[in-house]
Amino acid sequence: MKVFAATLLALGLAAAPAAAQPNVPFMIDCSASHTDDSRLLLSCANPGSLPGTVDLMYVCSTPLDFNRQIIFNEPGHFVAPKSTLRLTRDCGPEQVIITYQAWPLTQDQQDDEQTRLDRIRAERDELAGR
Repeated sequence: MKVFAATLLALGLAAAPAAAQPNVPFMIDCSASHTDDSRLLLSCANPGSLPGTVDLMYVCSTPLDFNRQIIFNEPGHFVAPKSTLRLTRDCGPEQVIITYQAWPLTQDQQDDEQTRLDRIRAERDELAGR
């Protein structure tokens, strides 16, 4: 296996692993999350050196109750650097998870988003004469 990997590197068909650098903004990865009937199993890994948060939204439905849907919104779950956030949510008996969405942001991404929003608001206020 090592010979195969060395051959790929020599031919330029694979890149050598990059050394981790301090404070490099990584993406928080929630791709291991999944549903199991009425349960949502959220797993978000933060490989970076900066903290982050995960906002969670999920929808439960009761098929026997005229498909009534209940929306849950849970913003701001903290994810420490180099750790994994694991949450389990259960909609209850005879209910199913219709959909879920996780919005993971590192601290750098949150700061960039806030800076962008502040700039947009300032431009809006200037154009409106405020």
